Parts: sequence; C-alpha cells; structure tokens
Amino acid sequence: MLRFAPRYGIISPCLSRPILGRHLRAVNDNADVWSGSWAQRGEALDTALRLFAAHGFSAAARARDAAVIAERGDEPGRVEFWVEVCATLDRRMARDFVQERRRQR
Repeated sequence: MLRFAPRYGIISPCLSRPILGRHLRAVNDNADVWSGSWAQRGEALDTALRLFAAHGFSAAARARDAAVIAERGDEPGRVEFWVEVCATLDRRMARDFVQERRRQR
C-alpha cells in the first residue's frame, strides 16, 4: 500500500492547487452515441456486464457469436440486441460485424 505523506510543515503543490478546470464528472467515450435513458439501455448494458463478468475480455466476441447464431435462427430482433451488447463492449467489433453483414447481403 502506498501512502502520501508530505514533509512536516510543507504544503504539497498537489494539495494546494485548486481543482477548477478539471473534469468533475467521468467522461464516457461513447456518450455522444448513447444519449438514451438508463431504462432504454438497461437490458443491453446489464447483459454486457454479466457477459463481461463471465467471459472477461472475450465477452464482445461472445456477443458477436450470439448475434451470428440469432441471425442463422432468423431472429432479427435478437440479432440487433446482440449487436447492441457487442457495441457496448467493443464498438469496433460491432461495426465490423454490421459491415460484414451488409456485404453478404
């Protein structure tokens, strides 16, 4: 465990600087794409988090595979759901999957 302890009697510059100008909220890299409410994205986000908990970094590939299975089963609603889950985990992979689907048609 690392602990910060400045020398006695000295005020550290990192403690004395004001935090003005810094981001006070977290910035999400896909915030411009996702402007919907929590209820709209709840199921896809919940599924993405559960998939990530179960499969780690391969969760996006698993979501893509589920989209392929749903496509072969002729379930367009499920395909879009799994693409959304994949996009939540890995936007590039989802984009490449959608582009590949368009090329095959």
